[in-house]
Amino acid sequence: MDILSKKVLIPAIVAAVAVGAIVVVPSAVAAAEEQRMGHNMPQINGTVNAGEAMKDYLNENVDVTFTEATETAQAEVEDGRIVGGHLGVVQGYVVYRFFIVDPDGTGYMTIVDAGNGEVLYTSEGMEMGAFHGPMGFGGQSHWKGHGGWHGAGWR
Repeated sequence: MDILSKKVLIPAIVAAVAVGAIVVVPSAVAAAEEQRMGHNMPQINGTVNAGEAMKDYLNENVDVTFTEATETAQAEVEDGRIVGGHLGVVQGYVVYRFFIVDPDGTGYMTIVDAGNGEVLYTSEGMEMGAFHGPMGFGGQSHWKGHGGWHGAGWR
């Protein structure tokens, strides 16, 4: 496995696990609420496992690999370098979201459809000083309201 594959495969796996965790967290919250209310429900075993259903859904619907989406996104910004990205959900759609920086230090967000590999959106460029978060950027991001870079990663 070459280095590019390792660099993109690991974040893709982490993103898939994170998407699965989105389904599990509400269950934990519901269980805590039941205990708080005094209900001691025993462990149940239903017929539809949400984690497995999410994994099956992604396997059946995500036809574009992280590597393919990375190449597509990088082509959107001349001489740009991808500094972050992941598989996620934007406005109800499964997409890859990337943060790209050009040689002048201007940052862009590009969204690639996970089903067909088409670029759905590339933001206007913003100065790197306007971005905050990981990789040496602190505080709040100007992209926060646009569902962009936030805290320890993409929001």
